[in-house]
Amino acid sequence: MGRVIETKHTHDVLKSDLVRKVKSAPPCVLASVAIGDQFSSGVYLASQERLAREIGIEYRRIVLGKDTSLSALREALDALNRDEKVTGICVHKPFPPGWKEEEVFAALDPRKDVEGMTPWNLGKLFSGEPVFLSPTVRSVLKVLSLVSPDLYGKKVTLIGFSTLIGKPLALLLGRRMATVTITHIATHERGDLPRFLQNAEIVISAAGVPELVKADWIRPEAVVIDVGTGRKDGKLCGDVEFERIQAKASAVTPVPGGVGKLTPLFLLDNAVTAARRTKQEK
Repeated sequence: MGRVIETKHTHDVLKSDLVRKVKSAPPCVLASVAIGDQFSSGVYLASQERLAREIGIEYRRIVLGKDTSLSALREALDALNRDEKVTGICVHKPFPPGWKEEEVFAALDPRKDVEGMTPWNLGKLFSGEPVFLSPTVRSVLKVLSLVSPDLYGKKVTLIGFSTLIGKPLALLLGRRMATVTITHIATHERGDLPRFLQNAEIVISAAGVPELVKADWIRPEAVVIDVGTGRKDGKLCGDVEFERIQAKASAVTPVPGGVGKLTPLFLLDNAVTAARRTKQEK
């Protein structure tokens, strides 16, 4: 039976450190924007708001109607950019059909972009000098440090190639000398996903498809990190067949919990960093 990667202790340590940071930081106001009443973003916003209140960060939860136009969203973001009290902004996916996420994130002031999604911040990441890393990426890297700190030559297979998670992770893991294989929807549709997973020492899934990853596809003693969030039979679940994979893998993260438990902390930590950088620039 593989180890379940519990992150409660890590969460508590990071939270205590963040409380100390906030006490010595400039006033920090995080504006969190979502479009429509999507399940995954609703869960995430609720956890953000609760945690921010406990830590001492002012949190503005902004949920726009599902019929909001892209131009209306950009106007709302422009107002937040110009609001000197707001020190950090994050915009949650999913977006309405037809929207280009690049156009959304390009509307953010890079200094307030606490998810690292603007062209400027992505460029800094690519050049090896990241200012803001995606909170989810930071969470995955933290979990990896707990179970597999030495990535040199390790065979890592990523499922998902989003700008928020998959692309930054591929770049950062490659810099740590892991051998990274990238898979995505096309890999799955061609029936090739099992083949790529069976050789992986570390599997990181961020597909958002409930129980997409089957235990039969996983190499014995692999480390499996589940970043997905979805619903099955009315319950919150991740991308992997948790119980069956637990019996086969050396370690696996649960959903809920696991990576998701740390992500709001890293978002708020990025918000504190943004507030400090803003003060230094004045």
